[in-house]
Amino acid sequence: SYRCFLMGSSSGSVVSLQCSTTKPYVALTRELGKNGKFQKILATRGIEGRELPCIAFQDLGAALPAALREEWEYVVVTSPEAAAVFSAGWVAAGEPRVRVACVGAGTNQALVDLGVEPVFVPSKATGKVLAAELPGPAANGRVLYPASAKAATHVQDGLSERGFEVVRLNTYDTVSATWTEEQRQLGENAAVVALASPSASEIWAERMGTQHPTACIGETSADACKKLGFAQIFFPESPGLDGWADSVEKALACADSDARFQALQQQ
Repeated sequence: SYRCFLMGSSSGSVVSLQCSTTKPYVALTRELGKNGKFQKILATRGIEGRELPCIAFQDLGAALPAALREEWEYVVVTSPEAAAVFSAGWVAAGEPRVRVACVGAGTNQALVDLGVEPVFVPSKATGKVLAAELPGPAANGRVLYPASAKAATHVQDGLSERGFEVVRLNTYDTVSATWTEEQRQLGENAAVVALASPSASEIWAERMGTQHPTACIGETSADACKKLGFAQIFFPESPGLDGWADSVEKALACADSDARFQALQQQ
């Protein structure tokens, strides 16, 4: 199932759009080099995706290796970028034995690829659900949470309310990617924008406005887009690349419908 926020609606509602799509392109806004997998998924559906990074990452993880040498019931990792920073700190710490809980299939796979097998993945890929479902506390109750400096407090708040002792380390920050004038034109001419984080959503809104039909990877990004005033927001019930691709198709159908209407108005 798919959800959509439309301007003026107070809640998401299930939508079914029957408009055909043309061959426009989709702006892919993850950090440079991280859009390839999704680009290939879109290509199998006949959709062109063009990389236009909104964000870049700044490593702040100097304190992580020492922290990982301490005893923790869990280390919580909530994104592929956090997984990469965690892995570097874990190796620098001498690869101590840790029990990792993570959010989502993408983060799980990133950890496995880096040599870490997570012990827990929640039923839905959000920090709130992880905080609600994580087993325990059973041992010392200590949780290390290496996070983005811009991450919300859902994880530590939810776990603390359940009796865990949470130590959050801001191990990386999200900063704006620099665009050339050519990249700005690429954004203006995109039929749809694909967004995977609140940070990318904010940067796109600042640079391009909020009128592009928007396909979000999940509810967290969709909520951010709604607050920013995006006009048409599509997202899957459960975060993931396949559902995200489905949402791109819905957004493209919407864009195609808008283009047809504008053409009729001009006749």
